[in-house]
Amino acid sequence: MTDRPLPTAPDPAAPGVSRPSASRVVVNVQRWDALTFLHWRVDPAVVQGWLPPGLSVQEVDGTTWLGVVPFVMAGVRVSPLPALGAWSTFPELNVRVYVRDRAGTEGVWFLGLWATSPAFVAATRAAGVPYHPARAAVDAAVHAGGDRTGPPSAVRYRFRSTGRGPLRVPHEHPRLLRDATFRAEVRAHEEVDASSGLVRWLTARWNAYGVRAGRLWRFPVLHEPWTLRRGTLDALDTDVLARLGLPSADPGLVHVAAPVHARFALPRPVG
Repeated sequence: MTDRPLPTAPDPAAPGVSRPSASRVVVNVQRWDALTFLHWRVDPAVVQGWLPPGLSVQEVDGTTWLGVVPFVMAGVRVSPLPALGAWSTFPELNVRVYVRDRAGTEGVWFLGLWATSPAFVAATRAAGVPYHPARAAVDAAVHAGGDRTGPPSAVRYRFRSTGRGPLRVPHEHPRLLRDATFRAEVRAHEEVDASSGLVRWLTARWNAYGVRAGRLWRFPVLHEPWTLRRGTLDALDTDVLARLGLPSADPGLVHVAAPVHARFALPRPVG
């Protein structure tokens, strides 16, 4: 993969956006392919109970949202080293909620993450990000005309956590998910405006949080602006809602994304 200049994040004054500094040292580079955002409305009080000290749930119009995001990580590498071929490309599934820290910086808190690369899972868990091993398959169809830069026309996902590895490590927060199954078939339709409103609030996120050695850390990330299409589900079978104690329901929002290049900067402790 050829490196691109660090993309310019959206206007930091816009609601729901906290722009990271482009001058920070980049430690990890990757591309996100065949990505779908599934979102459910959730009671903010319920989400607050899932968060560690130092984070507060964010609301929009009196509610908040739970996101389930399946995709393929491609070209994953530690900067400035090159990617290692097929070893650097693998599926991921994550479950996330929307938060701010005590300084007002906004981002996402992951309730669970799964990937098929054992080496990646081990490295990220050591850094305080709660990945678990999984088996998975992702099959994406290209839009008519063969445009591989835009959102795929359809994607089929299959994920199942393997249950291998430690149940917990000392720095993990007790509200994190360990096991999950997820199967979905998604079709993409017309393009939607990802630069404003609720769609931007959900997707223009430039920080993620993790806990390591009992302390909260922030992981800044930069990527190109999203190109999104409205999605519909032909099939969905997952136990994520049940494991979180939520009633089963169809997601309120589905969006299929074009690939983006992402760069993670050095994590910073949250004061």
